[in-house]
Amino acid sequence: MYANPDAVRSAVTFSGPIEGGSNGFPGTSTSLDLAAKGYTEREFFVRGSAASYREDGTWSSDGHWAAAEDSSAPFTTRILVRTPADPSRFNGTVVVEWLNVSGNTDIDVDFGHMNEEITRGYAWVGVSAQAAGITSTGGSGLGDGVVGLLTWDPERYSALDHPGDRYSYDIFSQVGAALRTPGDVDPLGGLVPTQLLATGQSQSGFRMLTYANAVHPRARVFDGLIIHARGGIGAPLADGMMLLDPAPARVRTDLDVPVFQLITETELFELCGGPGPTSFVAARQPDTDMIRTWEIAGTSHSDAYSLKILHPQYVRQFSDIRDLAALFPIVNDGPQRYVANAALRALRQWAAGGAAPTSAPVIDTADNAVLRDRHGNATGGVRTPQLDVPVATLTGELVHVPQNGATVAFDAAALAQLYPSHDEYVTAFSNATARAVDDGFLLPEDAEILIAGAQDCGVGR
Repeated sequence: MYANPDAVRSAVTFSGPIEGGSNGFPGTSTSLDLAAKGYTEREFFVRGSAASYREDGTWSSDGHWAAAEDSSAPFTTRILVRTPADPSRFNGTVVVEWLNVSGNTDIDVDFGHMNEEITRGYAWVGVSAQAAGITSTGGSGLGDGVVGLLTWDPERYSALDHPGDRYSYDIFSQVGAALRTPGDVDPLGGLVPTQLLATGQSQSGFRMLTYANAVHPRARVFDGLIIHARGGIGAPLADGMMLLDPAPARVRTDLDVPVFQLITETELFELCGGPGPTSFVAARQPDTDMIRTWEIAGTSHSDAYSLKILHPQYVRQFSDIRDLAALFPIVNDGPQRYVANAALRALRQWAAGGAAPTSAPVIDTADNAVLRDRHGNATGGVRTPQLDVPVATLTGELVHVPQNGATVAFDAAALAQLYPSHDEYVTAFSNATARAVDDGFLLPEDAEILIAGAQDCGVGR
């Protein structure tokens, strides 16, 4: 456990598990079959008083951002908790996710990407840290019926009260701190955490950068941080989406806990409006003893795997929702989830005092563009068998839908030329998978899944 006498001492109280309501289930309840994985899902309310922060001095690109407490306000938010049904399976690590609100509703994006690793023994807590997930009344590109918790189920969530995003950072800190010393109501059901890892993707990834640079040095709650799929800037301490000054913004280099950045092709230039100081390429920095960045070739900001988890979740929760199923065959279906699994396990070991993860090369770029091989796939970056033994072009750049990239399968003639026999394809794929495992970019358990898929597919037959 990250024992720190100066860490935030949370005064929040938990209540729950929460049940009932007009819908009879929690918002953001996963579409995955948790019971089949030996996991349970419960919801709790969290009540307390949170501080807001303001910039203290001038912030610069190096991420050494000072913050001072400003006002305080009472809050009542909620958390979702997913834990092993058998307590003996718990590995001691709690993944605390800053739920994403880009669609004006809470989304558990990183649980989706990392669920295969998380359900191997971790506990997971999703925090409604931002106001939109609670107070939004619509206006999302996902559909007019996509709303926050208060509108979606006022009977279940009438007690919730969010004072605004300027308080989100301290709300997140206080939830994390309280998980160690929960009081009378324990959301973890008696599981004793030895390690807390924080994560956030996309808009929540921007928030996690600001959290790492400005809030962690004060709060010192988490043992490690994952900043997933951010562009080249951070989020403001006040309300709002992104902090455009300073641009670019990097991770500060004097942190006392490890920080892992996971970046897809989309963030290199496209996510924040194209090339320039707000792109992730402008924010690149060398690895240090406490910073690792993996740029994952062949991946996109959102992808088919995550959409296949989120779409049925949305359909169950909202009556008016965009038909995302039409995107499944055309958007990126790259290997992001497997690399995310490996990153989570590597961070768990690293934060516990183990070896730092492998340093990866950056994705090759020139003239504000990703460099690509003869198949249209990116060169450089984290390599996976889907890129080194390809059957499709996998890109994170805009083709059909913003931020979702594309999968363009090779035709039969191209496949026959590349892989004259099925055995040749499986051998090449297996060798590439073994290299990725050796490099630390894939877990052995996931490698077995990938090789089995290669053996069952029709390539070379």
